[in-house]
Amino acid sequence: MTQLSDFLGGRDMAEAYRDFWVPNALEPFGRDLAAGVDVAVNDILDLGCGTGEVTRYVAERVPASTHIVGIDPTPILLDAARGHRGNSSNIEWVDGAGEDLPFDDASFDAIVCHQAMQYVTDRRATFAEAARVLRPGGRLHVSVWSGGQDQPAIGSIEVAMGLHFGDEHYPAHSWSFGGLDELQRQASAAGFSVEVLEQRVLLWRFDSIRHLANTHIAGAGRTDENGQLAMGLVDLEDPSADEQTEAFVQELAQTLAGCVTDEGVVAPVGSDLLVARVG
Repeated sequence: MTQLSDFLGGRDMAEAYRDFWVPNALEPFGRDLAAGVDVAVNDILDLGCGTGEVTRYVAERVPASTHIVGIDPTPILLDAARGHRGNSSNIEWVDGAGEDLPFDDASFDAIVCHQAMQYVTDRRATFAEAARVLRPGGRLHVSVWSGGQDQPAIGSIEVAMGLHFGDEHYPAHSWSFGGLDELQRQASAAGFSVEVLEQRVLLWRFDSIRHLANTHIAGAGRTDENGQLAMGLVDLEDPSADEQTEAFVQELAQTLAGCVTDEGVVAPVGSDLLVARVG
């Protein structure tokens, strides 16, 4: 057993996402995005819902009569969303992609999209589809990680990933959307009127530098040689991956030393926020 597989403890990708990414990095931003949604609406779509955390954050805030749909194209994540015991009766889970939403025109009053827009294959089509399925006056709420150059503390992570795990990891895909200007450009091209466009800085909290490093490497996904989604940025059963990870840990220990506290790693992180209205 390698150090990385030991860290995962038999978890699959959805379980690693739930246990490592969500509580340590995603929840503050997800709740922040959900808090911006008008509670006096009837139908809400979570575009790229993953395992459904933000879908459920929205459900906590709105009346039980509000219809909420979570849509995602990744079966393992959507299965985890469906199987979550805390699901509300007003949530519906749908298999599908943002580029071709399986809904009628003017079906929703609001759309949330948390850390998913950077993964779509066609941004123009996805923003256009969001505009199509929103009712007049409906709002799109999008949050995407700021690029490494705009991160207040953790920009060194993607540099270290490229150095120790290969050039394909620099820049980091999850930070690759392109910033506030790209959000503005895509929204305007789809006919939206932009109401909010800003960077939100909240905190990531990890137990240690090693915890942060292992989460980034073992808890991530990659496309394998067969074109399938695989667990980890590297082969988790390859002992040489432990050597790469150890070098990664040591580098982050230096570059993120200022974020280490008695409570672990506490780092300010930037995410770019767009709120835009259609019609």
